Amino acid sequence: MEKEEQWKDYYAPYFSQAHQKSVNALELLDEQWFDGRKTATCVLPYLSENSVVLEIACGIGRVSRFVAPHCACLCCTDILEEALQEVTKNLKDHNNVCFQKTNGYDLSGFGPAYFDCVYSFTTFFHFDFELVVNYFSEIKRVLKAEGIGIIEFKRWLGQEDVLQLLDKIQDEGGVRKYERELDKWRYVSKEMLRVLCDFHDLEVIDDDVTKYTFRKRSA
Repeated sequence: MEKEEQWKDYYAPYFSQAHQKSVNALELLDEQWFDGRKTATCVLPYLSENSVVLEIACGIGRVSRFVAPHCACLCCTDILEEALQEVTKNLKDHNNVCFQKTNGYDLSGFGPAYFDCVYSFTTFFHFDFELVVNYFSEIKRVLKAEGIGIIEFKRWLGQEDVLQLLDKIQDEGGVRKYERELDKWRYVSKEMLRVLCDFHDLEVIDDDVTKYTFRKRSA
């Protein structure tokens, strides 16, 4: 089954709730996930007015709308047609944004050394590690020399993180149900990500896994 089919209608509950409340679904995501403006602050320090930027899994534009005004070009990508249709409407006032559907496995639609910055939030912690490994190769390929990557993962540092996971499992109906979920959390450690960065000769700038930031070194 293709990834788009697996994740189809992911945003439907948010669209339905937003319609009932007569608000944009972005408002619900800011409330139920995390404020998109605050998330964007991880990216903005690395941008200039000339930056060409790629967002992996843009969704409906929760973060995109706060990044677009700070770069020359933002390419918003997603595997879901429903998300791309919605983000196109949400970012209609930004003429420096383009939209592209991807396959969920790689960045084959983009040439090498094209982007100054690649970022992704609320997405990579749903990936199996094998897919993370493949995406790191792809991100390095599409980044320019000295380009920046910023990826959000789930942290696993202490009791607070264990309790958060246990609460989510309970909320989802127990471990037997949760274990089968596509939308469950997966964890990586700083050590695992360090190995990936060392392998690709990427310089780690911030090893906080919730905003893991690295730079592609010059050749």
